[in-house]
Amino acid sequence: MTLGEYVRSLPRGERQEFRERLAAAHSCSVSLVRKWENWPPPSDWSAEKVSRMARRHPAEIAALRITEELTGHSVGRKQLRPEFWSDDSEEEAGAGTGP
Repeated sequence: MTLGEYVRSLPRGERQEFRERLAAAHSCSVSLVRKWENWPPPSDWSAEKVSRMARRHPAEIAALRITEELTGHSVGRKQLRPEFWSDDSEEEAGAGTGP
């Protein structure tokens, strides 16, 4: 589940509160958290709209852990930064560990 899907799954009255808690935990603005929700952007968005409305989640492991914990592990590092945490990289890492 992406961060945006997670936020949309919350009851409307809890969404802003969650955004505020996440922003406080990351020491950033709620506006930036909203941009993280929009990543990955829809394919029909222009480059200008993407630059205005979407940002990648920080790649630092501490930042990933904060978001994982605040979402109850519903959103994981694979969803937040798939370019670093793909299934392929796990298979490659385990390729040399066999009997």
